[in-house]
Amino acid sequence: MTAVTIVPAEDLSGTDDIRDFLDACPGSFAQQTPAWRDVINGIGEDTPAFLACHDRGALVGVLPAYHFEGPFGAILVSCCQAGPLGGVACLPGAETELVYQALLEAFVELGRQRGCRLATVICNPFQPDQTICRRYLEPDYVLENVTQVLDLQEDLTESGELSKATPALRRNLRKALAEDLQIDDEQSRENVEEWYVLHARRHREIGATPLPKQLFAGALDHLVPREKGRFFFVRLPDSGLMVAGGLYLFHDKVIDSLMPSFSKKYADLRSNHLLIYHSMKWARSRGLRYYNWQPSPPDGGVYRFKHSWGSRDIPYEYLTRVIGNIDRILSATPAELNEAYRWHYVLPFDQLKNQHAPQTGVSLRKNAWEAQSS
Repeated sequence: MTAVTIVPAEDLSGTDDIRDFLDACPGSFAQQTPAWRDVINGIGEDTPAFLACHDRGALVGVLPAYHFEGPFGAILVSCCQAGPLGGVACLPGAETELVYQALLEAFVELGRQRGCRLATVICNPFQPDQTICRRYLEPDYVLENVTQVLDLQEDLTESGELSKATPALRRNLRKALAEDLQIDDEQSRENVEEWYVLHARRHREIGATPLPKQLFAGALDHLVPREKGRFFFVRLPDSGLMVAGGLYLFHDKVIDSLMPSFSKKYADLRSNHLLIYHSMKWARSRGLRYYNWQPSPPDGGVYRFKHSWGSRDIPYEYLTRVIGNIDRILSATPAELNEAYRWHYVLPFDQLKNQHAPQTGVSLRKNAWEAQSS
């Protein structure tokens, strides 16, 4: 018989079993691990917890939960901050239906106990579980999302050949390799500090909000030592000036590219191409299979760039259950929600009252993106 316990963030010893479970659980993600919990804890905006499902004393399933006190009402999400990924992690051979049911019902109940208005679980794009998640979460809102993925076993040969890359991508990569740019993979605070200046500048140039500095400091402190994250940097050959870099999360078979940034001044050197290519080869050498670029605005330049490497779309869903009054949330504009719940998913933007799309509860990715920019 399954039973669910709540392991709070401050119970560090209580997450040893969860760490070991996720390390052995196929289809789980770095963003589900205690290491990521510790990164989020350091930012100080969320109250993290783990829901742990046991069957006859054995741990068979885990669901992270992050409680955020937003200005329009509290929310509960299975992952927060940039690159959110991961809901239920279930051990093969377990009674899947019972594990999902127990964890998802406990997730909703935890949200109610903490006075949350919404409870959101992210489905698994690599081991699709949206059907069973829909059954037991009973969502009121569904966002049909897509992430872009390169299969490192099929699309990148052992010798480093990108089998599905476009001719233009191959030319740019040859240029990057000819520039004699240097890869720096020293995992130091000095390197991260230097790169964050570049990251913040690049985000301001494109009108985006830089990620919190504490996120990268926490990654260095908690992800890198536990082999769940790694930074790569690119420097000019003579001056040693840093011109590109990024943070990469990895676990099981997936590596996540978490917002790499480069210097616009040296864009013609294709330093970003070298950074990406190096991270792909490094991941393949470690036995990782899926290079997860994360979602991009549909049909935009970033989307096309990722596909030029040979990536493909993999669908998955965000499922949201209403468990409190959300009138204030529904009355907000997309810009207001972005500001009030920064780096937290709330609702599909096209479902808000100020949008003109029909309020069906199910949102296509394209509609949600268009509503965000309206």
